[in-house]
Amino acid sequence: MKESLKKISSLFNKRERKKFGLIFILMIGAALLETLGVGLMLPFVGIITNPDIINSQPILNYVYELFNFTSFTQFTIFLVIIMMSLFLFKNVYLLAFFYVQYRILLNQQVKLSSQLLKSYLKKPYTFHLQRNSSDLLRNVTAEVPKVFQGMILPAFQLMTEILVITFILTLLVLTAPVATISAIGILGLSIGLFYGIFKKKISRLGTEQQAVTGKMIKWINQSLGASKDVKVTGKENFFIKSFQHYSQIKANNGRYIKMLDQSPRLFIETLLVATVLITMLIVIFQGANTAEIVTTMALFAMAAFRLMPSITRVLSMVTQIKYNYPALEVVFNDLNIDNEEFTEQLQLSSEEQKNKTFKHLLKMDHVSYRYPAQEAHALSNVTAEIPIGSSVAFIGASGSGKTTAMDIMLGLLKPQEGKITIDGQEISKQKKLWQRNIGYIPQVIFLSDDTILRNIAFGIEENEIDEKAAWKALEQAQLKEFVESLPDSIYTNIGERGARISGGQRQRIGIARALYHDPQILFMDEATSALDNNTEKEIMNSLNQLKGAKTLIIIAHRLSTIENCDIIYEMKNGSLINVRKFEKSIV
Repeated sequence: MKESLKKISSLFNKRERKKFGLIFILMIGAALLETLGVGLMLPFVGIITNPDIINSQPILNYVYELFNFTSFTQFTIFLVIIMMSLFLFKNVYLLAFFYVQYRILLNQQVKLSSQLLKSYLKKPYTFHLQRNSSDLLRNVTAEVPKVFQGMILPAFQLMTEILVITFILTLLVLTAPVATISAIGILGLSIGLFYGIFKKKISRLGTEQQAVTGKMIKWINQSLGASKDVKVTGKENFFIKSFQHYSQIKANNGRYIKMLDQSPRLFIETLLVATVLITMLIVIFQGANTAEIVTTMALFAMAAFRLMPSITRVLSMVTQIKYNYPALEVVFNDLNIDNEEFTEQLQLSSEEQKNKTFKHLLKMDHVSYRYPAQEAHALSNVTAEIPIGSSVAFIGASGSGKTTAMDIMLGLLKPQEGKITIDGQEISKQKKLWQRNIGYIPQVIFLSDDTILRNIAFGIEENEIDEKAAWKALEQAQLKEFVESLPDSIYTNIGERGARISGGQRQRIGIARALYHDPQILFMDEATSALDNNTEKEIMNSLNQLKGAKTLIIIAHRLSTIENCDIIYEMKNGSLINVRKFEKSIV
């Protein structure tokens, strides 16, 4: 428990922890009002069963004379109004308390979800190579809510109920000490036994449910993401069964947890009825008169009526906290991953980024790289020079190291040996500046379910989009005429992953996206492989016209893609084996 509190506390800053302090103060007020509601039942029932108590009790007598009551009936009506007003005030207070509590906690949930997503996006590329995106999706959308709604909120509710139980039991001890202490003993032992039996099972179910949820998301992503392949191969049932398998496990675990959640209410109800009856016998055996017995039993009945939901909620909250603890572990660990590959670079102003011009040379200097958990090097002692303004190609068989070399030049991977420099400065020390001035066209283009314009101006706020630059990029990507022919032109929605346009058109939108920012250096990883020969030739002619003004770094297999390159680097098994000019015989 202490470790859990430390982890939860570490998720918030000092100001946010003060907000939780406010919730705690309001919580004490709620518990006191709940106790007062139960406590006032004692004098009220006492007056009803024995009106003479008005004269014998100084406080009651003072109130009676202060308001000049002339009859017992008037005084009773007054007490009823007071009781009703108190309960009304108590419930309004509780409503306000719940509003403040939920507002603070759910706003913090939004903040922590965003913080976790930000943490993932800022992790190095190798982090994403090693983690399944389904797990990351689950953590942001499901595990963070579990931390708040399955741990922190229940923890506050648990403290509220414990305070209410403590205050009410204190009142009962002052009224009937022997009976109350006996009742506490019976309840405490029974509840401890009940929780002890199921504690380990609850913890195991929480861990298992977390893993199962990740697998369910993975199968959904895979089946919907490959919908065309699934339909063509007729494998719908395979994906449905795979998803259903984990869905059934989750349902079974959920059923068990729901039963554990409901069982305490039935258990506590039986236990409290038995406790009240035993308490009544103890009071009778102590020789109390009829009026005292009725008053005491009314108080105990009222207390039992209020304690039953409180004790039930305590057991339910403890179950929830234990069940959702794995979510806290995941969120805490992912927010506190210390990775030396990633260091936040100093933010430069837009003006500084735009005014920086690369003039001389991009160089890979004795670079070696090995992927995590791999024995062989993907790159081994590679040195390559790329003059600014030139066009350079990297060729070789699959697995030769071409894409790894490009990923290192892009700043996605950090070499374990050697360095990448631009005009003599390491790009790792100016990563944001470097990435602001390069464009990248991958073989597979990611397109969002949005307009052509917003896909070209990827990640830019609506009011900051330069539409003229978008049209210029479309023209360079040989897509302007097609976009102009559409009813909604550049504002046409292309569907999820560009489902409403052809593969070649998707690729050209990717090319336009890379050109939109007017980068100084353009990286192309099989960027034209999805295009027909004529379209590829037109685009490459357009891009080759930029040679001199821009530096082109190309991975390709087609001759037509690299025939105008100034330098061609040939790679094999992670090593650079040849440097030459273009010759048709080399590919």
